[in-house]
Amino acid sequence: MSSSSQRGRPVRGGGSSGRPIRPDRRMRLFSIEENHRRRRFILIFGFAVFLAISGLLIGGWYTQYYSPPRVKAAVVNGTRFSQGDLVKRVRMIQATENYSQTTGLSMTEILKVLFNPDIDVMAGPFNLGMVQMELLKQGAPEYGIQVFDSEIDDAIRIRFTPQLPQGQETTPEQIEDEFKERYRSILNRFRISDEDYRRIAEEQLYFFKMKDALGANPPKEAEHVEASWIRVPLRPDSRVGDPQNWQDAPTVRATLDTEDFEKVAQQYSPVFKFAKPNGYVGWVPKGAFPELDPFLFGDGSQERLNRGEISEPIQSGDFFYIMKITSERELREVGDEWTSKLKDIALETWLLDRYEQGIAEGWLEVNYDSTIYAWAAKQFQQTAGQRRGG
Repeated sequence: MSSSSQRGRPVRGGGSSGRPIRPDRRMRLFSIEENHRRRRFILIFGFAVFLAISGLLIGGWYTQYYSPPRVKAAVVNGTRFSQGDLVKRVRMIQATENYSQTTGLSMTEILKVLFNPDIDVMAGPFNLGMVQMELLKQGAPEYGIQVFDSEIDDAIRIRFTPQLPQGQETTPEQIEDEFKERYRSILNRFRISDEDYRRIAEEQLYFFKMKDALGANPPKEAEHVEASWIRVPLRPDSRVGDPQNWQDAPTVRATLDTEDFEKVAQQYSPVFKFAKPNGYVGWVPKGAFPELDPFLFGDGSQERLNRGEISEPIQSGDFFYIMKITSERELREVGDEWTSKLKDIALETWLLDRYEQGIAEGWLEVNYDSTIYAWAAKQFQQTAGQRRGG
């Protein structure tokens, strides 16, 4: 057959067979392709949803678990403290069993663990915040002070080695095993490491060494005045008195208009080392209570109280003081109990000066807000719950 006759034939569609595609088959092919497209769309959409959910989960994990512990809480001359360090410090304090407040910590109380604006050295090293402890550690070389590993070892052994009843016999191996078990138990209980506990033992040693160095030369004589006080907590606090008996300072001061000073002191003033139950403090040297000095001794901006005069409430730290002077000023020898107090003041003054210097020069920063508080408080509650459960 010639090529010209073939060119005249109609062309039939439908592949190599040359047969035409019937309409029903064409619909089936279209349906198959449509199903493929739908499946691809579903797979792509499902994968996108999976990625979105995974992103949310990862983001939530990052926000709740990874990021908060690393948020900056403070910086001291290049040494950085995070939220996680703040929580860890509370656990370390809990581990010493010298810090009984483990639940219901207020924002102010948590702040004091980071930086205590109202330090009381007499209350011991745990009254200082971690920022102040770092200031002591960094300032120690100026006074030739070091803390050695052997001293830390000794401090830990003294704390956790059992004290045997008189007459009880045991072997050195048994004492060593008991020491290790006690120490390991406290680390596990509060979820801290040996390194963590050694750090807080080191801080305590720096505290006592710096206190001795800064208070090495207390005055032998000082101006004194005889005084009494009523010491009123800012708020009800079971740690310093009966909360049911608490009255605010203005109310207590108003009571003195009609009642005897000693009687009111016995009723509202919690027991304190430096005063008798009736509020009598005795001869107080200048410098023992710096925030009260202007009222007791006078200064350029404040006249001293007159003999027999009762002051309005004066805030100092977590207390209000209502003062009464019962003598004129006298130069007297400083007693032993006041010498120790003046040593405490020397350390408190040094810390305050160093803090203000760091803020002014920009090498000290404290970053604390409600977000840090909320996260930290939650961690403390969890630790306290585990402690009760353990």
